[in-house]
Amino acid sequence: MQIRLKAYLHFISRWRSLRDAIPPHHSDVRRGASPSLIYAAVVLALLLAILEVDAHRVELEQLGLLGSDYAIQASFLSP
Repeated sequence: MQIRLKAYLHFISRWRSLRDAIPPHHSDVRRGASPSLIYAAVVLALLLAILEVDAHRVELEQLGLLGSDYAIQASFLSP
């Protein structure tokens, strides 16, 4: 129990020293997200959605949510 207390106090000491090193956040400064960061987040979300649909293609076809009148060649689908 004594070791945990020492580790905890050491952690708190380190945390306070790091907190003092970080400059304070001023509420009067307005910062927005970078347009390139927003673009990257949208692209990654779109890629994740495509991968999820591709991974669950069979389940979606069974539910009737995914389907088409023409067949897609198997070479274009993921394994």
